[in-house]
Amino acid sequence: MDKVQPVRKAIKWLLFGSANFSQFIPIGLRDPQSEVSVWLHGMGVPHDVTDSSVVAAAQPFTVGIGLEGGWDLDTFRRTRPSLKLCQRGGEKRLLGEIRLRAIEAIPIGDRQLVLFGARGCRNYCVPRAWLGMRYLYYAYRRWRSRKSLNAPAIRMAARDVHSLLVFYICPRPVVLVSVVDGSLANIFPMDLIGPIGARHFSLALRSTSTAVPLIEGSRRIALSSVPVEQTPVAYQLGKNHKEACVDRDDLPFGTTTSPRFGLPVPQFSLRVREMQIEAVRTIGSYKLFLACTIGDQWRADGLQFFLVHGFYQTWKHRVPS
Repeated sequence: MDKVQPVRKAIKWLLFGSANFSQFIPIGLRDPQSEVSVWLHGMGVPHDVTDSSVVAAAQPFTVGIGLEGGWDLDTFRRTRPSLKLCQRGGEKRLLGEIRLRAIEAIPIGDRQLVLFGARGCRNYCVPRAWLGMRYLYYAYRRWRSRKSLNAPAIRMAARDVHSLLVFYICPRPVVLVSVVDGSLANIFPMDLIGPIGARHFSLALRSTSTAVPLIEGSRRIALSSVPVEQTPVAYQLGKNHKEACVDRDDLPFGTTTSPRFGLPVPQFSLRVREMQIEAVRTIGSYKLFLACTIGDQWRADGLQFFLVHGFYQTWKHRVPS
């Protein structure tokens, strides 16, 4: 048995590039992250949309890009733009790209959130042979999950899965969202979030989450940045997406209140942003919340919990800075 295990690890390394390859990896970075930049191509001069591009829905995979008003949706449809994710420093290597198709433009404040689906993608972080084997492995896991009693009714297309993984080459912050509606309260983690302008924000939440009716009812939320040391706590709170209400006394940390809305937020929060929900859209199996920032309070300095895909981490370990 002891002789078989090293052989299995060697085979796995040959096929996938790493015996310990993981999909989504927690890392500590300062916000905003400065490792990967995201550029919108196909509209003349490329536009840096690192701090205004978000996942508006994972199923179907939908990208939202906050842009200044005046863009014509038909122009996006004619030019077929793309997102290119690049190393921010060093040689600024191209790490991945997603070919886009325009779907809709949603006015929000003095800007618009343009929604795009994926026409396809390319991933340059790992050798093509390893990438192909990884995709086969993920396809096998999706096939196996269809036999589960909890399998979703709507399944992600392979193109959407691959595009989502490319999007996560760029590190994405994880926050804890606090919401109270009457006597009901909840605190839960989210990563399908991000700014779409100086004051406006986007949050995408699976429609089956019990937090959805709370947010729709209260229209007020607080987003707390998570120190990387508290990553296990954020994962632990993932179960709250299935809880109608949580008791503050049962939380694994002390809380304080947000200054504007008086919502319960973790004492360890690096930053607390209070937001008013202005619009709600249904996109596939997700709810898209568009919010305006009402208050923004920095409470401490430190590395924040981000998620990144294992493809990027593998690339970082292979290629010198």
